[in-house]
Amino acid sequence: MNEIVLITSKDCPLCEEAKELLNSLQLAEFSLVEKDIYTTRQIHNKYWDKIPVLLKDNQDLCWPFTADNVKEFILI
Repeated sequence: MNEIVLITSKDCPLCEEAKELLNSLQLAEFSLVEKDIYTTRQIHNKYWDKIPVLLKDNQDLCWPFTADNVKEFILI
């Protein structure tokens, strides 16, 4: 199963919006893994001002993104 990582943070309304969007897409062939922005310094330094962020296969998709953006991103 393919994995998509969602970089989030506590009390982040945009992150909640992104989760709702991803859940509405019902991406059955992907497992969604959430990582807090503070998990590693590298993640924090790179994405602190861009969350929520989707990561897949060393590529990222930064907010704001739409359902169409996500579909295109997972097909890359």
